[in-house]
Amino acid sequence: MSYSSGWVSRFWGAMLAVLASVLLPGWAHAADFRDPVDRQFLVWPNIPVIRASDFDEYAGDRKIFSNLHEAQGDPAAILAALQAVDALQTHHDRRSVNELGRSLNVQVIAELDRLARNINTRTPKLRFEFASITPAELQRPAALDAKALDALKAKASQINVVAYLTYTQLGGSFVQLTGTLVKLSSGESQSFTVTGPVTQVGAALALEWFNYFYGNRLAPHKNPMPDREWLNAAPSHINQLVSLDVARRYCQSQGAGLPGLEELEVGETSGIYHGGVELKKNALYHLNSGMYYSSEPQLDNRVRPNLNPHGSNAYYYCIRRKKAAATESVKEPTTRPVKAAVKKQADRG
Repeated sequence: MSYSSGWVSRFWGAMLAVLASVLLPGWAHAADFRDPVDRQFLVWPNIPVIRASDFDEYAGDRKIFSNLHEAQGDPAAILAALQAVDALQTHHDRRSVNELGRSLNVQVIAELDRLARNINTRTPKLRFEFASITPAELQRPAALDAKALDALKAKASQINVVAYLTYTQLGGSFVQLTGTLVKLSSGESQSFTVTGPVTQVGAALALEWFNYFYGNRLAPHKNPMPDREWLNAAPSHINQLVSLDVARRYCQSQGAGLPGLEELEVGETSGIYHGGVELKKNALYHLNSGMYYSSEPQLDNRVRPNLNPHGSNAYYYCIRRKKAAATESVKEPTTRPVKAAVKKQADRG
């Protein structure tokens, strides 16, 4: 297949690498896709609906979708992206089963509009907008003079987000539908997947988008003990019960110590993904004083004393205080030796 606009060749070199950054967690953007919090996102209302297998069949599609995940903040690139999205929509409308693409496009936008009106919001988070761009302007920019072309680019730059849907036909009338939103300025994307009858998946996807943008946003977790770090037990002690002396000696070898009661409780509450630790159920853990019993039903008796000098065998973690950043201080020269020498000379005189 071919696309009339000549913008494609300018972007393809870096596209696959950018798409990989979306798919690989290690490269993912740290910022929330909904940031900034109070911003309304203008979404291009023509949403291509593509059969999932077409990604593998058509090189042109792969290139265009890779480009959508490219950070492309300048007006000319955004205008080119909108042209490509519309070209995809036109192409795949002819291929969709029973005009699936057109019906899903209308269904998703209409359902989002209904949900937004139900909460009486004056400023919907997602606003589907053509930015006063006519089809003729979008598809024939080469025929415009320089002033009109600049005006078209300025209007296109108002669009923050484009969307595309991919579907896989399942048994009977069921389909799996994935809707992806892409920020044109940064290449960030957010995808949502629903499964159901073909007549209902559009509404289901709209509900997913609605809940994501209108749901409560929790504050990011903060490490309650930023000045301390947890260390796992020695490699040979993982999942092993050891004596108090053995646990203490290993922690000391790491410049650390066994945790106190409050430290272990805070670490358990934070969990391993937020700077804490994960404890086994119904297990004993060494503390710097006593032992900790990780049993939820016995919250009032979680700390048990060591009843013998060496303590019972238990699991353990070490905790170490982080070293403060070294700061160089300029020491003022002391005057005491000078004063002492002057005094001594006076006494002699």
